[in-house]
Formats: sequence, structure tokens, C-alpha cells
Amino acid sequence: MTSPGRALRTTGARSALRLLLGLLALGGVPGAGTAQVNVEVLRPDDLPTGRSGTLGGDLAARKGNVDYVALDVRARLYDVRERRTRLIVGSGGIGFLETSRFASSGLLHVRTTYQPFFRSVAPEWLAQANYDRPLLLDFRLVAGGGIRGPLQQGEWGNVGGGSTLMLEQEWLSLPDTASHPKRTLEARWSNFVSLRVIASETTVITSTTYIQPALADFGDFRVLESAQLATSISDELALTVSFDLRYDSGPPDGLAALDARLRTGVTYRY
Repeated sequence: MTSPGRALRTTGARSALRLLLGLLALGGVPGAGTAQVNVEVLRPDDLPTGRSGTLGGDLAARKGNVDYVALDVRARLYDVRERRTRLIVGSGGIGFLETSRFASSGLLHVRTTYQPFFRSVAPEWLAQANYDRPLLLDFRLVAGGGIRGPLQQGEWGNVGGGSTLMLEQEWLSLPDTASHPKRTLEARWSNFVSLRVIASETTVITSTTYIQPALADFGDFRVLESAQLATSISDELALTVSFDLRYDSGPPDGLAALDARLRTGVTYRY
């Protein structure tokens, strides 16, 4: 049995980290809470050695019969060294209907990929913390490791793939009468295929598809899709159109199995 003091400390730690994620979202470091580890779309192939990054955001507003404001912001930091590449992603968003907050999300993701070995296959590890109010997700922790590598590449772009074993724990905002557990702990097998097409000197199309079954029950799985069209208007600025899709074979009570979002925005790269 968990002692009251330990439970209080655990709750306090989750609340503190959630507050940090929320501050990142409000302060300009956020994006898609629906994605668990789907950050392949964030990986350029031409990263310089050293540190670099991007900042971006989307804003939607409506006034009249319905007063609506929604803001999504995101930031990425790349740290490229001789033997490893580290990617840190902060993303999230907040929305208001009239004067009431109706949606918010925050995500912090860290991934380190090491120098490739056999046939350009590279080992990597990842860790993530996020929350997503529309998905009834109070808090999620993910950690794991695996491999990734190119499948095909050329002047047109590239196709890549990877496989990761990860441990995922979730705390959900559900009533006591819900059939879905309020707290879950699952080992998942995450597999992805990514596509990057260089359509022109200024336009790049990217797509990443994940399938993430639970090791204990392959009937419990999630499918993630993230696609983006980016058109450069300068060396630093690009206009983007993004589509995100998430399918959960066993969603929490009151949520649809399929969730999709279409976004437009701008990205600044430094």
C-alpha cells in the first residue's frame, strides 16, 4: 500500500512537471499533444554540426456568434556532435471559448541518436512527458530505446524506418464509474515509416506513420500519422500546412477512437 506521504509527493511531482509543460506552452514552446513519439517530421537531413533550432506557431481566432481563440506554439533544439545527435522538442497549445479555457496541451520530448553501425542502422533512446486536456490525459510518461535507419534515399528525398520498445504510463481524467482504467502502465512496440519528398527547391513534403501495439495484447494498438507541406519563403521562414491523425483501438470513455487535426502556420529556423 502506498503511504499518504509518498502519494502526496508523487502527485506534487506530477503537478510540478505539468505546470512546467503548461508554462512552456504559454511561453512559446508547444504543438501537438496527440503525438506520443511522432517527431520524425521534425528531423531535417541537413543539420549543421553544433546547436541549431526552430520556432513556430499557429493562431486561429473567430469573433461574432462564437468567440474563439486558439494558439499552438512549438520549439525544437538540435545538438549535433560527431558521435550522436540530440533532439529536444517542446510543444503545446491553449484555446479559449468566450472567456473559458476549453483545451490545453503540453509536451516535452528528448531523443538521442548515436552514430550508425551495421548498414547505417543507428541506436537511439527517448523520453517524453506530456498532457492533453481534450484527450482527458492528465499526464503521460514515456521512455524507451530502439533502432532507426534509411530504407531508400536519393535526390528526390528519402524513406526511413525504425522500431522502439517503450514503457508508457498514463493518468487519465475519468470518473470512478468509467470502464477504462484511470491509470495505465503498458509496454508498447513502436514501429514507424517516414517519407520525405523534395518537391522543389522551396517545397518539402513529409509524412510519418506509426503503429504502436501493446506487447501484452496486440489488439490494443495506436496508429499515428503526421504529414506536413512546408514552403520556404526565405532561408529562415517557411509556411506550413500540417495534418495529424491519431487512432486508439481502446479509447477512454467518452472519446472517439479517431482524432484528426488540420493546421496552417509559420516556422522560423535559426
